[in-house]
Amino acid sequence: MKKLLPLMVVGILVLSGLGAVALEIKTEPQTLLDELDQFQDVMTENAEVPIGHVAIPDNPISVQVAQSFIPTLPILTRLELFIGKNSTATYDLNVAIRDDLTGDDLTLIIIDPSAVPTETYDWVSIDFDDIPVTAGQTHYIVTYTENETDNFYAWGCNNESDSYVDGCAWFSLDDGGTWDNRSAASKPSNIYVKPRYGGTPIFDEYPTWDTCFRTYGKENAAPSTPDISGPTSGEVGTSYDYTFVSEDTNGDPVYYKINWGDGDVVEWFGPFDSEDPQTRGHTWDNPGEYTISIKAKDIWGEESSWGTLKVSMTKNRALNTRFLRFMQNYPHIFSILQRLLKY
Repeated sequence: MKKLLPLMVVGILVLSGLGAVALEIKTEPQTLLDELDQFQDVMTENAEVPIGHVAIPDNPISVQVAQSFIPTLPILTRLELFIGKNSTATYDLNVAIRDDLTGDDLTLIIIDPSAVPTETYDWVSIDFDDIPVTAGQTHYIVTYTENETDNFYAWGCNNESDSYVDGCAWFSLDDGGTWDNRSAASKPSNIYVKPRYGGTPIFDEYPTWDTCFRTYGKENAAPSTPDISGPTSGEVGTSYDYTFVSEDTNGDPVYYKINWGDGDVVEWFGPFDSEDPQTRGHTWDNPGEYTISIKAKDIWGEESSWGTLKVSMTKNRALNTRFLRFMQNYPHIFSILQRLLKY
């Protein structure tokens, strides 16, 4: 791909009515369970790139744009992009998150054109189901739309400095097949580049590009140790109900695992809403002392400590009465029977 692309597309967008001014965005993030993680929120004058169909004379192209970033939080919750669209854009804008630029989507969000400002720019919030990411490793925000005539969006950029040190803008002219980056590490500064369609070489003074973006994320904490309530004594052969509940700090759904203490283990089941009490019944077949153990884990796999409750089960007395009174007339047999039944 030619190094000229960013300079080339700027002129296209200005002619299309999507002019830009130098600005710095200072708006505060929303108050949610997440927090601002990575960002580059300074757009320099006329620094924008198109997403979609670009009508270069005799050779229209379809441009995809990506921004690499390195999250520091293990759960990605949402994005904000500083974008606009042409007045004739009628197809959805696709926004994907990937951990490999040409790999599978970790998530894909479809943005309706009505959610994007026309002939100007603004921050567009892009929400999605929380996804796990690998903190400290490069991920990508990838944007594209249908390659249809006069259908394109524009993404505000900074092209004057290494404005975001942990990533850079990437461009593809072949529907994501190959990508060219604009990182300072791989592109020499102060170079002359030859225009794609001939003419006088242009002095490319700013080889480093970053889009205007914000990523939000959150830490993950284990759910609380489950509280267990229910009878602490009873008789064998009778079913007893036990209620248990765990709170997840992040408000994530939780799964439960139960060990009834008699060899019967109920593997992970759920998920259930945080702080939503669950009830399960159990029957012990033999008298004795048992410890009920219950553990919770959230949807990210973080596990709590075991919550425990000790219970005592005795022989079911409903079986005896007249029979036992009869057997008491034969004390030797009754003594043997007592030992056999552990009564």
